[in-house]
Amino acid sequence: MAGGKLSPRQQMINMMYLVLTALLALNVSKSILDSFIIIDEGQVTARTAFEGKLGQSLGNFAQLAQENPEKYGEPYEKASSIHTAANELITHINLIKAKCIAKTDGLEMDQVYNATLDTVLSLEFVASKDNYDVNTEIMIGAEPASPRTEYSDPEGDTYNYTALELKSRLESYRDLITGQIVDNPKLIESINAIFDYGVKKDSEGKDVAWEVLNFYHVPIAATTSLLSKVQADIRNAENDAIGNMFAEVEKSSYKFTELTTAVIPQSTNVTTGSSYEADVFLAAYDAQNVPEIRLGKPGVRFDSTRMELDGDYDLVTMEGTKGKVKLPSGGLGQQQREGIIIFTPVGGQPVIEPFKLDYNVVAPTLVVSPTKMNVFYKGVDNPVTVGVPGFLDKDVSPSISNGSISKGADGYVVKVTSGTEANISVTCNLPDGSKKTLGPAKFRVKSVPDPVAMFGGKGTGDATIKFNELTASQGVAAVMKDFDFDLKFTVTKFNISMSVGGQFISKSSSNNRVTGEMKEMLARAKNGQKVFVEGIRAKGPDGTVRSLGSLAFKVVK
Repeated sequence: MAGGKLSPRQQMINMMYLVLTALLALNVSKSILDSFIIIDEGQVTARTAFEGKLGQSLGNFAQLAQENPEKYGEPYEKASSIHTAANELITHINLIKAKCIAKTDGLEMDQVYNATLDTVLSLEFVASKDNYDVNTEIMIGAEPASPRTEYSDPEGDTYNYTALELKSRLESYRDLITGQIVDNPKLIESINAIFDYGVKKDSEGKDVAWEVLNFYHVPIAATTSLLSKVQADIRNAENDAIGNMFAEVEKSSYKFTELTTAVIPQSTNVTTGSSYEADVFLAAYDAQNVPEIRLGKPGVRFDSTRMELDGDYDLVTMEGTKGKVKLPSGGLGQQQREGIIIFTPVGGQPVIEPFKLDYNVVAPTLVVSPTKMNVFYKGVDNPVTVGVPGFLDKDVSPSISNGSISKGADGYVVKVTSGTEANISVTCNLPDGSKKTLGPAKFRVKSVPDPVAMFGGKGTGDATIKFNELTASQGVAAVMKDFDFDLKFTVTKFNISMSVGGQFISKSSSNNRVTGEMKEMLARAKNGQKVFVEGIRAKGPDGTVRSLGSLAFKVVK
């Protein structure tokens, strides 16, 4: 487990912590503070999971060290030293939590901390979650510019539960780990990033010491959750380091029985003027030891911190020791899938190696495919995909004769404002540095059609309206019927006219809502009477205002 990338679940927990901490500054209700219970439980769960894996890994390591001390003895001693340091640091942080909670709620330490199990009272049962005086006094003191180096309670007992002491121990733990994994610079970089306790920026952009930012005037709910996160980081780093140590020992232990040739081309698409390039080498494998190959589904990536795929995957069909991959081509352009190979050496631990499959989906000719239909509409975003066979997306630059074309979330977005036709061409970068233009592909340009006015669920094709439908209507809607784009028109004005007591009366609305006067008038409608909805105007996403005509209904009671 290396790389410092967190799992989606852990990223969610950390994001919740950041959001809730920000909300604390707004003096929100205690329900927000209670949300830290979820954060704290998530961090404890993550740490417990790491501890379960560590117990199994260290047990296997110890057995191998006993069986083969020359090979595994020294690495196991290093792993044990890290495990011991991690345990001591976990206990130290538990004592900080327990002391802060006990002082905050007026409890005895043995009511909060179980020394035998090294566990602390759950945040769920802390009464004063919004209290920050006690933990601030214990960890920082009254002067944030000069944090305390030790804490003495009113009974005269002195404790090393300060934030400065915690930071010092965490940095020593970090240095212990990085000193044991000198052959893995990426993991060292990851560990240093996780245990970076330098000056940070606060919400106002000011430089603030890590210990002050996290523990000065911070409610105990947030302090406890942060300390649980630090504990999870400790186990995460320990798991990474011990896994790395074991992998380094096992690198020299792989035993293979067969050799074969392997050819990996840089590309299977070769254009005129370019060259075919490939890596050719010998590959070794154990014919009696079949690996497991997992191929992530589209969008699934390799999580280097957990050495796992971060989503669903398929098991690759094996023929002997070779995996056979067959994938649908998917959309045009560059495609990528990620996976892992799990190989377990005889008598050793599973070794996980990630891999990527990169391939380019091409068509026999230039392809410009409108996502909605073979037409561009004025004033709206028209999504299109553009692809050229034999070329990567990065080597293709589309242009348009009438309007603009820009990169979108999925393909490109075309915008046109005038005219009746638009032509798309592409410029391709050739391997020799020159450029080639392809196209054009022609498209029609049209205005967005007018929407249809609806009142009480009735439109121009309806001759009657029930009295209850008439009086229940809240306004006039502009509906796009049989149109592929999800466009919204908003009614800006309309009139309702009808005869009341022998006099023809008309009422106006300056938006899409029925006014109070209109409702009073409509309530007086009689059976068989005509009601007119006229002067309907609607504004579209392109800024134009359209006249939607009139509606006329006969009231039915």
